[in-house]
Amino acid sequence: MSHGSPYAFQPDSAEQTNAIRSVKGPDAEQGLQPLTPATSSTPLPSRSRSRVWTVALSVLILSDCAKLGRLIDEASRERPPLPLVEAGVSSDARLDSSGAIAGSFVGEGTSRQVSLLSSDAAFVSALARRWRPERDRRIDPLEWLQRRGTFAVNPDPGIDSALFTQVILAGSPDGHVRVRLRTILLHGARCRQGAPQAELIVEPARSSGISLRGPVVGSLRGPDVHWPVNASYRRNPPPEPGPGLVDSLINQTSEVMDSLLTLRLPSRDLPLSGQIFRPAVNTLADEDAVDVAPIRLDDGRIRYAVALRERRRTARGAEGLASIVMIWDAGLLWRQVVFQPTLLEYGRRGPVRALGGRTRPIYWRRLQPVSGFAFERDYLWMEQVDVEAGRVRWLILETRGNIVVAAADVEDGC
Repeated sequence: MSHGSPYAFQPDSAEQTNAIRSVKGPDAEQGLQPLTPATSSTPLPSRSRSRVWTVALSVLILSDCAKLGRLIDEASRERPPLPLVEAGVSSDARLDSSGAIAGSFVGEGTSRQVSLLSSDAAFVSALARRWRPERDRRIDPLEWLQRRGTFAVNPDPGIDSALFTQVILAGSPDGHVRVRLRTILLHGARCRQGAPQAELIVEPARSSGISLRGPVVGSLRGPDVHWPVNASYRRNPPPEPGPGLVDSLINQTSEVMDSLLTLRLPSRDLPLSGQIFRPAVNTLADEDAVDVAPIRLDDGRIRYAVALRERRRTARGAEGLASIVMIWDAGLLWRQVVFQPTLLEYGRRGPVRALGGRTRPIYWRRLQPVSGFAFERDYLWMEQVDVEAGRVRWLILETRGNIVVAAADVEDGC
């Protein structure tokens, strides 16, 4: 570029010219190209150029800071776990060679005793194999148990001493407390599609002061296993959400449910139309109802679990029951789909099958928070209903990871 170009850098004084020559050599006075061409042949004063460069640099810094802030916010934001399709019955319950039982169980308590249940076939088979009579050891344990119906295990304090040294805790909506094993009942499957069941009957100490009535979760651990859990703890339930928050939770959950169902249904069934009235909240109703339960995380934060069951009508006029389980924060800015939504077709007596086979034939109900033992967190107890098999399954969910801790069939459709 020639020296006469209006875009060339022009030194303001002889001193600047000499300085440029001394630093960059004699060719430096050829000039530097600006970021944008000037609109006038008159060069900008040095003070104006400094202001332009300062403004440009500030805009660049602010833009980069905004991008960096968004990246940090995105990286630090808690990501919800993947949703589940349904809860199976496999669990971490196990029996070791010494006869000690360990693992987690779902159950229910009364004023006199607590029943901890498991329908894990491998676990039930291991119990039957160890404690069935010697004369009955020639056939498969589950086949033997099905023929027997119910078998009561009465562990021997001497031979089965490892079992009696296990630490057993039971948690309920009121808290958790240490309990002791009284007996074990093994139930065989009542029909071909039925499942075997192990029932551990435990009883709390009379002086515990913690009620174990209603839904419970149980856990058995060895005495040498480190566990940051108190032997007795009264749960501090989170405050119930107000009517306005409940309405918002219902509306937002309904919108997410319809949006996800739209992705799974054929175009001939769309759009879905819904009900115009508010579903019943926290009742025993299965249809046109919702369960809303506040739960406490291990870091003290409060979230809200929602199990929604609402009627929907397809574009072809088929009526169905839509269901989903979700968890929200109080601001409705963060959400977690626990179970993918389902749409069940109605028959004469209610939902009978998955509409068009597009989802699983199940829905969820009876949400109840229970003490999750460690870190004063809550687990979520609920029922999963399979309308095709006629099966009702109790389950315990660890909400942070969408992990089914324990499950058992209490009705098998036989």
